Amino acid sequence: MSVKNALSLFELSQKISNALEIEFPGTQWVVGEISEIKENISGHCYLELVEKDAANDYPKAKARGTIWARTYRMIKPYFETATGRNLKAGLKVLVQCTVNYHPVYGLSLNIIDIDPTFTLGDIELMRQQTINRLIAEGVMDMNKDFELPLLPKNIAIISSPTAAGFEDFANQLNSNPYGYIFNIKLFAATMQGDKAEESIIMAMDRVYNTLSDWDVLVIIRGGGSQVDLGCFDGYNLANNIAQFPLPVITGIGHEKDVTIADMVAHTRLKTPTAVAEFLIDQFVNAENWLIEANDNFTDAVKLVTVSNVQALSKHTSRLLPAVIKSTLLAKSRLQQNIHGGHEAVNRYLGNQNFLLQRVLSKVASQAEIKINKQQAVLSQTKRQLKLDVYSYIQNENKNLTYNEKNVRAMDPINVLKRGYSLTLHNGKVLKESEATSIGDKIETILASGRLVSAIEDIKDKK
Repeated sequence: MSVKNALSLFELSQKISNALEIEFPGTQWVVGEISEIKENISGHCYLELVEKDAANDYPKAKARGTIWARTYRMIKPYFETATGRNLKAGLKVLVQCTVNYHPVYGLSLNIIDIDPTFTLGDIELMRQQTINRLIAEGVMDMNKDFELPLLPKNIAIISSPTAAGFEDFANQLNSNPYGYIFNIKLFAATMQGDKAEESIIMAMDRVYNTLSDWDVLVIIRGGGSQVDLGCFDGYNLANNIAQFPLPVITGIGHEKDVTIADMVAHTRLKTPTAVAEFLIDQFVNAENWLIEANDNFTDAVKLVTVSNVQALSKHTSRLLPAVIKSTLLAKSRLQQNIHGGHEAVNRYLGNQNFLLQRVLSKVASQAEIKINKQQAVLSQTKRQLKLDVYSYIQNENKNLTYNEKNVRAMDPINVLKRGYSLTLHNGKVLKESEATSIGDKIETILASGRLVSAIEDIKDKK
């Protein structure tokens, strides 16, 4: 081929440019994914659009794009406000552009508009795909299965150290009106921007290294624009939260917007302050439960005490008649024995007198000495018999006295006289020191009166 017929590179570029102007007159709408984006100091935005193969995710087409500063100043805030996302790599966009070919810089797209509704649909699609993936993997509700500690005192916090939300959270906890004391520690992370998701996951890893020190993990952000919430819809962050081995509480700071991180967390609250109030309420609920349990226990003790007092009174009322009956029976038997003893003595003396008369009649002739000896023997026998009868009567009296003392000993008044006392608290019998408090008044019942005292100290029975 002759060199005369050959085109110069510039001429070829011109033909390509002319062909493009004929093929693509005016503007075109083009769909692509932003693979790179840079903002120039002059205000221009340079980006690269790609289309990837669905089978292997490799790019099958690329094109450079330019958004000039005047256009970019209008497109950027409108797009981010409408979509709630930063204009960044990874987003699919529908752009309106002119197709240009420059002899030096080659093919490029001069972008004059970006349709946010297309990106919103794609973002929502990706968001739903992330949710479906978490459900399919069985981790969506995994963190919710943890039981929140009764008293979540030790709190690991992931937030930006300069965020107003963290400061509000800490102040709310530390200045709670109930005087509860919390142990909190900040694990600093970037909470917005392209690096936020990675930064939060790294902070979670640091919490995991000291896992036994914490009861719950709190992720708070507070404030900021809708644009900054994109990182909380990422799969990696949601997966880490869902499978974290502590209950995770989020307070990202947007009432209307529920991120995927909120969905997989154990508890989602609107703001950092709301998270603090939630944790304080856990302590209030636990304290109320303890107060109620204590009241129930006190009522049960009072009920048992009243039942025992009633049972004791019942047994006493049954025992006293039996003791009185036994005493009267013993006294009656003693009187019968005394009467029988007198009769026996009289019969014996009568018999002895009779025998003596017979002896006197038969031995009248015996000497006076023998009579005197017999009289002496008789007198001695009589004295001994009286002594025996007296001794018997004394023993029976002692037994009667012993029985009477036993009866008196069972009288509650006599129990008090032996040095015992009965203590009342609020009109009830006091059996345990735990039922009283310092400053309470107690009433002590003695045998001879009553004393009212104020408690100054309580000693444990140990």
